[in-house]
Amino acid sequence: MKSEGILLDLDNTVYDYKSAHEPAIAAALKWLAGELEQNLDAVEKQYVACRQRVNQTLHGLASSHSRLLYFQGIVESFGRFPHQLACRAEDLYWQVFFENMQLRPGCLAFLESVGLPIAIVTDLTARIQFEKIAHLKLAGYLHAIVTSEESGHEKPHPRIFEMAADKLDLPLNQLCMIGDSFERDIEGAHKLGLNCFWYSSEGDRGRLAEANYSVTVFDDFLQLLEMVRK
Repeated sequence: MKSEGILLDLDNTVYDYKSAHEPAIAAALKWLAGELEQNLDAVEKQYVACRQRVNQTLHGLASSHSRLLYFQGIVESFGRFPHQLACRAEDLYWQVFFENMQLRPGCLAFLESVGLPIAIVTDLTARIQFEKIAHLKLAGYLHAIVTSEESGHEKPHPRIFEMAADKLDLPLNQLCMIGDSFERDIEGAHKLGLNCFWYSSEGDRGRLAEANYSVTVFDDFLQLLEMVRK
């Protein structure tokens, strides 16, 4: 069945997450190390530990990705009250993150030309995902958005996909899913009967051997445009 609408992942699909995150977290941790008068290595070690603890404690919830909670844990681990330092570190993180965000090549042309209603389906909290869309100037090409904060579940839980289908007023089997995470985006959507398009580099494609179904793989959004139209 030809797709009548698109569910589109945000992070690391329409833009490269790594090139935005790495300078952002480096800037925030360096700033925290100075404010806490601690060695940068010690702060980085605490970041890894705090992130892991928050991810495990809040697994499946949007707040498990909260940079504010990561930074709160770091500040508290050095015996300081977190209210100002954690907030300022988070502000710096997102400032640098946005400065380094760039759409993937061909993505804008794809959005301009595909001619189908699009819903963003994304983990993390609503506010920061809204700000990413504003920064990337994507809103004019989108018809809906569902975050894991709104749905109460992270991908691959079916609820987040179902809510997006409801907002587009289309049945799931008339939608396709485009995303970079094989487990969250592709496997989650395929179980609900969606056609799936996996943004993947050559090094990531080992997962295809484990799948017992067909997945369309792409690494160029202009190439994807023709695939979706077919």
